[in-house]
Amino acid sequence: MAYIYQVSFVIEPEQRSQLEIGSPLERILGYLRTLLPSFDGYINARAAYSLDDPDHIHVVVESLWITWEHLTAHRKSDIAENKVLSEFQPHVELEHMSSRIYEEVT
Repeated sequence: MAYIYQVSFVIEPEQRSQLEIGSPLERILGYLRTLLPSFDGYINARAAYSLDDPDHIHVVVESLWITWEHLTAHRKSDIAENKVLSEFQPHVELEHMSSRIYEEVT
């Protein structure tokens, strides 16, 4: 059984360029995906953005963990997605940032 840590937020359509290769937001998401594998219990991470809402772009960042203990340790770390993205906030206003934890259905 695995555990998913999901952070989501909204950016405005005029901020879409922040998701392009080399842009600040894209770099911070790449930074997360590069550092997360060094944590015990890490399985995978991904980031995606919505295409179906012309008024807002919904961005989701997820990491997958082997056990609840691994996920808990990750959430307490300085590299937890919500902490890293919150520090990034001056570059892009992150609206309605939220975190959710899921348990995989087996």
